[in-house]
Amino acid sequence: MTYPLHPADEFDAFKALIDEGKGIEDVAARFGVSVLTVQRRLKLSALSPKLLALYRQDGINLDQLIALTLSDDHEAQERAWFEGQPWDRTPVALRRKLTAGEIEAAGNALVRFVGVEAYEAAGGVVRRDLFDDEQSRFLSDPALLQRLASEKLNALAAQVREQGWAWVEARIEVDSHALRQFAPCDHVLRAPTLQEQEELGALSLRSDELGRQAQALDDAPEWSADEAEVIDLEEQDIAARRKAIHDDLKAWAPEAMAHAGAIVTVNREGDAEVIRGLVREADRKALASEQKVVSRATGVAADHVPDAPESGADAVERRTPDCSESLAKRLAAHRTVALQVMLSRNTPVALASLAHVFVQRAFGDEYRRAGSALQITTQTPAHTLLSVADDLKESAAWQAVEATKLTWKERLPEQSSTWFAWLIALPQAELLDLLALCAALTLNALPSTGAASDSNALAEAVGLDMADWWEPTAQGYLNHVPKAQIVQALKEAGPDLADDGVGAMKKDVLVVKAASRLAGKRWLPAMLRPRSAPER
Repeated sequence: MTYPLHPADEFDAFKALIDEGKGIEDVAARFGVSVLTVQRRLKLSALSPKLLALYRQDGINLDQLIALTLSDDHEAQERAWFEGQPWDRTPVALRRKLTAGEIEAAGNALVRFVGVEAYEAAGGVVRRDLFDDEQSRFLSDPALLQRLASEKLNALAAQVREQGWAWVEARIEVDSHALRQFAPCDHVLRAPTLQEQEELGALSLRSDELGRQAQALDDAPEWSADEAEVIDLEEQDIAARRKAIHDDLKAWAPEAMAHAGAIVTVNREGDAEVIRGLVREADRKALASEQKVVSRATGVAADHVPDAPESGADAVERRTPDCSESLAKRLAAHRTVALQVMLSRNTPVALASLAHVFVQRAFGDEYRRAGSALQITTQTPAHTLLSVADDLKESAAWQAVEATKLTWKERLPEQSSTWFAWLIALPQAELLDLLALCAALTLNALPSTGAASDSNALAEAVGLDMADWWEPTAQGYLNHVPKAQIVQALKEAGPDLADDGVGAMKKDVLVVKAASRLAGKRWLPAMLRPRSAPER
């Protein structure tokens, strides 16, 4: 009577052939399997003999063995297994033990900035998971990674220093709090060169083409997560290149650079970022004084140097987008409608916003527009918002706005010619509420309006929390970002939401699972978080 071979016997058979001098390719051909399969079997055969013996006795399963292959150290493997409680021996828990204190390469900005190859060339050890379809890598020396990043940033800072700035700092991380200590230094924009114009035009054409491809994908009977991810990644590259070109168009006067500086850092995508034109508090008054001298000498009014810096969170949001341009517009549309709801419910702030428009028109630049005798032209951005966010009508914010509009529409007289008289007779408190709604409906916080600072101030004034109005659904967010960002979202939303190997899932499966797990968790992507919230 013959007994079926135990899987461990197969491990031993592969190892025996290799020990005899056979090549991995030869073994793969002999057994009719892939080279990767042979490598995986050899990895399992190299585990601690104690664990393999336990496997033959059904004291440990294959998934647990696979998790333990993350370490080549038999003692570490045995400690992870034998010193753990039964509930602490899941594959996820074992991987966590063996990679404690290490950095997972996937989605890590600093790893991308330094490069795994450069890290290994400097003597860093990389732990590779052969059993992960995406070949996950873990860097075992975070201190070395930090040192290499600092050296690379310092080299870039030396180049920026040659541009004439008063100071240049290299910082691995720059958060919104750190930026609040600086005021922005005024700059001008030079005209783009012919080459830059041509490149911007080509980028716009390609962006439009990708938008059509994405729309066709949305309309297709079957969703292709891989195609969507390719489109999103290219859109992110286009957005990054556009930003780099526009940043290169900025120019500062020598007298301004003599009092301002720059920070060289790493953005969320793992690219070097130079934040120029930052004025320290100690230098702000000196710069303002010098600009007044220049203005008296030239007869040209000097630009105002603000007493307080632009919101650091605004600056971070613009400099380090964590999504494609199309997704940024979609999220901004949802934020706009939610802000409309909040503004319509806060009459004092809505009136202040309306007064702000009046003050700008009365005391600022003169705008010559036909229409009302008051020279005010209102525009409601509903169609524009819907054009960039096709899921907007299903949102709670949109429905809240529409419900309020319907309530007032039913109260208005049928004949519009009688509306003015009706408004005159309306109790003042009700008139103010209606005015707040009308003011709110003109609000547009899309990136193209250039009103980020104003919309952020409004959001803070009305206490906007996008977690009340938005959730990361498949259609609205998860289908539009890479797998690494989805996994990161799960990690941020809860300590256990990404502990069962979600990173190894296909994207379409991951999207469905993530949508379910993130529901009700009030997780928000960076651009929708309150501007006072710390970076995660």
